[in-house]
Amino acid sequence: MNSLQYKVRSVSLLNYINEVMADRYILDAYFQRNLVWRDVHNRDFIETILLGFPFPQIFISKGKIDVEKMATISCIVDGQQRTNAILKFIRNEFAVKNKYFNELSPDEKNDFFKYEIALIELDLENDDPKVKDIFQRINRTSNSLTTIEKLASEYSTSEFLLVARLLCSSIDINRKLIDDEGGEYSDFKEDPNIPESFYTWANTKKVKAFQRLINNKKIYTAMDIQRKVHLMHVLNLMSTYLYSFFNRNERSFLALEELNVNFDKKDELVNKFEETANIILKIKLDNFWFRKANIFSLIIALATTNLNGIVVEKLEENLNNFALKPNDEYKLAATEAVNNKKERLLRHNEIIRLINNSR
Repeated sequence: MNSLQYKVRSVSLLNYINEVMADRYILDAYFQRNLVWRDVHNRDFIETILLGFPFPQIFISKGKIDVEKMATISCIVDGQQRTNAILKFIRNEFAVKNKYFNELSPDEKNDFFKYEIALIELDLENDDPKVKDIFQRINRTSNSLTTIEKLASEYSTSEFLLVARLLCSSIDINRKLIDDEGGEYSDFKEDPNIPESFYTWANTKKVKAFQRLINNKKIYTAMDIQRKVHLMHVLNLMSTYLYSFFNRNERSFLALEELNVNFDKKDELVNKFEETANIILKIKLDNFWFRKANIFSLIIALATTNLNGIVVEKLEENLNNFALKPNDEYKLAATEAVNNKKERLLRHNEIIRLINNSR
């Protein structure tokens, strides 16, 4: 059995946060979730520190030694939200018990900075696959991580997931970081194991229209996007396009595994989704169509139907007239059990009828 070497140590909050602010720690590595703590979570956590109560250990990977700069850049494996809360409080971005950080007394600030944080320092380089594995194991039983957040970490190099992230505009396909000596380096915001061929392919694709559509604030709240709800939605759109209808997320889970390495239909799918988004963005739709269930069904109906002979103005009229007075069956299928196969099919058939009447 290969035992993992790690060290448990205590560090003052002052020293820890100084290291963070000096960019000695990577806060937002690729396997991390987006920042989703609300002010109430931040306040509760900072109050824990101000009261002198303990909180769970922060896990970091030791990182690689840069022998030229005589320094290491460590990666925060578990503790991102807590670290961010400390930074925001110090920057006076929220108050605790009606007091901002700059309103604390000198003694209160002193006690705050002297607070001891327990660190577990893993003797691993930041790109070691064990780092991601440890993050997943720490969070596997956590209710705070959603299903899609766990999947996004577990399948970070899956070609199927990467295409979904491209469609969501949640992956930077152009970023190249250059150090002082002109060499490229990684800040681990993307999985270093993502093949270069994916970035090359992604840079050839036109996806602006679909990205604009799927990030529409009428569809998703800021919290939805932080929790990757739109990413799960796109995975389900992709799976439905490829395999037809299914209950909830069932087929998407299988596709992540089956299309992990080779997603042969990615060009066809991306091109079709971009074409569909261009049609939707051309017409002025009632807000009815920007509800999650309705936009899902509209995208699939347009993407899977022969659109030859469609008069866009007639399509706009038919969709908006239907939005004013949808039939009872559709209304029920768009408000209850919306992710069941039966309801998805019912909505689909109704929209197909509207499309066919627009020729």
